[in-house]
Amino acid sequence: MLVKVYGVEAVSKKCVFEWFKRFRDGKEDVEDEPHSGRPPTSTTPDNIERVRRMLADDRRLSLRMIAEELKISLDSVSNIIHENLQKRKICARCVLHKLSDEQKQHRKETSGDFIDACDRNPQFLETILTGDESWC
Repeated sequence: MLVKVYGVEAVSKKCVFEWFKRFRDGKEDVEDEPHSGRPPTSTTPDNIERVRRMLADDRRLSLRMIAEELKISLDSVSNIIHENLQKRKICARCVLHKLSDEQKQHRKETSGDFIDACDRNPQFLETILTGDESWC
């Protein structure tokens, strides 16, 4: 009957029975009482720092390993790594998503050195050895 009058905005039958029970017991408030238990989020400053330290110690840790160690959900670990620490998974390790100003400056200087070396010796690029042919 409530749905006919109020549509989809109507409270559920279960909710009405719960309110009735509360009123019968002498309570006058329909709001939920605060309760203890698991916090609404595991993304706390303490957990963020713990994840940061774990990744600094071993970059090869999986989300599952971190979640089990800290006893928080995989989603929380993923959010901490991607949103708070701004890291992403590349080639089975977490790296910073954005370069710092110092890293950008170093790359700029190194690139300039390579360009100068190529200008002096056109065969320079053929002398560069790489450690791995795969790119991530």
